[in-house]
Order: sequence, then C-alpha cells, then structure tokens
Amino acid sequence: MPEKRPGDSYLNLEINIGAINLETKAIFAKHLAIMQKAGMSLTESLEIISDSSSGKLKKILAGVLKSVQSGNTLSSSFARYPRVFNTVFVSSIFAGESSGTLDKSLENLALQLEKERELYLKIKGAMLYPIVVLSAAFILGSVLSFIVLPKIIPLFEGLRVNLPFTTRVLISFSHFMEKNGTVVFISLAAFIIFMFWLLRQKFVHPITHWLLLKLPVVKSIVINSNLARFSRTLGMLLKSGLSIDKALEVTRDTMTNYYYYRSLIDVSARVSKGIKLSDNLSQHQKLYPKMVSKMVYVGEEAGRLDETLLYLADFYDLEVDTATKGLSTAIEPILLIFIGLVVGFLALSIITPIYSITGNIRR
Repeated sequence: MPEKRPGDSYLNLEINIGAINLETKAIFAKHLAIMQKAGMSLTESLEIISDSSSGKLKKILAGVLKSVQSGNTLSSSFARYPRVFNTVFVSSIFAGESSGTLDKSLENLALQLEKERELYLKIKGAMLYPIVVLSAAFILGSVLSFIVLPKIIPLFEGLRVNLPFTTRVLISFSHFMEKNGTVVFISLAAFIIFMFWLLRQKFVHPITHWLLLKLPVVKSIVINSNLARFSRTLGMLLKSGLSIDKALEVTRDTMTNYYYYRSLIDVSARVSKGIKLSDNLSQHQKLYPKMVSKMVYVGEEAGRLDETLLYLADFYDLEVDTATKGLSTAIEPILLIFIGLVVGFLALSIITPIYSITGNIRR
C-alpha cells in the first residue's frame, strides 16, 4: 500500500472532490449494501446505482462497473480512483469480499462515512462564526478606508481646531491608504493565499500540528477528533474482518495530525512484532489518554476490541461536540471586544471633532 502523508483524510475529500462528498459516498455505500443483502448481483446493483447517479459519480461508477464486468474485484475497481475512494473505503470492501460479508462491510462503511461527515460538520460549524465575523470586519474596514474616510477627512483637515489624537491617527491612516491602498490590498490578498498554500505543505506539518496540539481550546478539538477517527476507523475495519496489522496501516493514513500519523507508524510496527495494541498506545500517553489504552486492554482481553473501539469513537464524538461549543464560547467575547474597540476608536475619532465644532459655534 502506498504511504500517504498525514492529512489525506475524509476531511480533505469533503473539500476537494466537489459533488462526491462524504454524504454522497455514504448514500452510495448504503444503497449498494441494501441491494447486496437483497440478493442482487454486483453488476446489476452497480448498473442501477449508476443509472440513478449524475455528474462525476455517474462517470466513475460506469468505470467501476466496466472493471467488474471484466473480471476484476470490486475493491480493486474502486482502488483505480484513489482521490475519491480512499484506503479505508477500498480496504473495507476488500475485507467484505474476502470474508463473504460484503453487505455488512458496506453497511459499516456507510455508518463510518456518516459519522465522519458529522465530525466534519461539527468542526466546520465551530469555525464558521469567527470566519464570518472577521470577514465582515474586513469588508467594513475596506469600505471605511476606500469610500467613507476619503470624504470625511478633508472636512476635519479644514477645521481650525486642535484635533484629538485618535482623529489625527485616523487622518494619517486615511492618507496612507489613499497612497498605498492598492498595494496594501494586493499584498494582503497575496499573503493570505501564500499562508493557505504554506499550511498545506508537508514540511510545515511538524510545526503547525504541534501548535494545534498546544493551543488552549483548539487542542481539545484536535485531540478528540483524531481519537474519534482512530477509534471508529480501526473498530470498523476490525469488524469488517481485516487483520489488526492491515487495519492499523489503513487507519494511519486517515489521521489528519502529523503526530498521530507518526505514532501509528510506531504502533503498527510494534503490533506486527506481537506486542499488544494497549501496551503500544500506553507508550504515547500525550496523544492517547490512559482511558483509551485501558479500554483497549479490556477489549483485547474480552475478545471484543472492535466493539470497544466503536464505543470509544462515540464517546470522543461527544467530546468533539463539547469542545467545538467551547471554542465558539471562547472566541465570541474576544471578537466582540475587538470589534467594540475598533468601533469605539472610530466613534471617538469622528464624533469628538464634531463636538469641538459645536462648542465653538455656541461661543
């Protein structure tokens, strides 16, 4: 199996592949599971789903159907489209084909995709509020800088009164933006684009992912989301019949954090030597809390490791929900204070000279 970089996960698929998102793939897997359970042939099932699909998915399913009709397995046919069907998807189907439980594997896969989508929406929802507020503040600042201030500042400059410090700062800022506004705007846009590009590069992951694990509030979301993904993916693959070695290898490639990815490389290597999974996880307590290793130990001893991992996944899903709400609660007052300070500065800068004018007229 080709090694993937950390971050090649469901979350990225949700963003990158447009119409073929997690919801679409979950529905597809569920429909295929129902048809297989009803006793329909694989080619007939694919034909029906392909006919009822549209866009990119229809084209891909036509290719999968053609491959299956040529004698290839379903898993190898899906593996031809790695940007759409990742290693978890392909490996789950492979396990189902190998064990003769394809319908159950597809049902488990559909549930996995639905849970991943819920996780993605929780994280997206937590980030939506600050993004909207900051975007609105940026637009408001641009309107003030390029439209409002150029019309007001000449009035203040013509006044024969001592202008307050805030007004003088505002005048200086207006002149600066008038002369360099285009350069500032282009530079800011270029900086934002560059930062988006930089953060996606593999060589900065050790730094950025370490910071995410250390930042207050944010680290809870990162840790809990990675633990939820680890537990659910590994549990689902084991339930589908994959060996622990293969399941860990596939799970490793779904981790979005560099340090979780690296930890599973070590865990996978040690498990392949016969060391228990719980003992391996206990060696990485900063990433896997004691509760995880203890629960895994209980699951191993009881022979129900897959069920234990799926229980842990549900637990950490709830933790992600709590952490995302905490993030919104923490960010909201900070943003309100920031906006309040900006509005207060503008109000003082504009209203104070007007009061000075009014006072001179009365005299």
